[in-house]
Amino acid sequence: MYGKEKKEIIYWAKKLNEKGFVTARSGNISLKVDKGLLITSHDSYLGELKEEDILLVDKEGRILEGKGEVTSEKDLHLEAQNRFKEIRVVLHAHPPFTVAFFHYFDNLDIFSFEAKFYLGDIKVVPQETPTVTQIEPVLKELENSNIVVLKDHGAVSVGEDFKSAFSLIELLEEQAKVNLLIKSAVHSPQSVVNSPQFLVHSEKKYELLSKEHIERLVELVNNDEQAQSLGEKYDLTCSLAVKDVDTGRVACFYYQKGKIIKTDSNEEAEFLIIGESYILKKIFNREISPLVASTQGKVKTKGDFSKMSKWYPVLVRTFQLWEKAPVI
Repeated sequence: MYGKEKKEIIYWAKKLNEKGFVTARSGNISLKVDKGLLITSHDSYLGELKEEDILLVDKEGRILEGKGEVTSEKDLHLEAQNRFKEIRVVLHAHPPFTVAFFHYFDNLDIFSFEAKFYLGDIKVVPQETPTVTQIEPVLKELENSNIVVLKDHGAVSVGEDFKSAFSLIELLEEQAKVNLLIKSAVHSPQSVVNSPQFLVHSEKKYELLSKEHIERLVELVNNDEQAQSLGEKYDLTCSLAVKDVDTGRVACFYYQKGKIIKTDSNEEAEFLIIGESYILKKIFNREISPLVASTQGKVKTKGDFSKMSKWYPVLVRTFQLWEKAPVI
């Protein structure tokens, strides 16, 4: 049963091993199927994985098919797969540069544009045991990003398919390696987003996409010299709307060379971001990067967002300003 799916697991297990993201008997994989989960067995060697090393379990972790013992991280896989209905794949790997970096440092600087789009701010969950026994903190971070670091214990990545989950581990390992190389040569400057001026949140909080919230966002953008300078330089001229699917509220911002000249509730904007209230709140409160929320599928988007690449510096500044108008 599930021969095709097992072959897919074996393929990506070997890829993890070939890249050095798992060695010896480390790492584990699960794939959601209609009868439950296909999951690697305890002490299996991912680089030499065989079909008999993959067990079929139900949603409670009871073995339905196969012999042996389920991976010791089965609770992590079960909880993640059961909570996040949209994901099908969970990868737990031990990428060495990632493990080394976060053993000594807490904050990873992201240097490549692609990694910024897909990784965002990487969060680290402390670990005190050889297996993940405190699962809730991990799941909480996976609500915000599809990848999280387990301190001294690797990384957990989730996705709709193997390619998306694997690529996040690959990008994270690349950036960890770059950070270590730079830190070995020069002192890495603190990123602008983490500078003190952006760590201070406004005491006032707004109702998401309310009239007062929208007015505050316009005020922040239009009165910020850096945003206006970048907007003119990169000719940020377009309409961008945000829609809350739970309340039906839409806020459409009309930009002309970086300045917001008009707002309304038109959802037929050139670019549209659509999300549930709790995700949009996380975005406006800077718990999730808007760019990462888009690339990881936490929000839906309409429009040719490849065009927005030329406006990247303006948008980064705009998103930094958003946290000065936190929402409740």
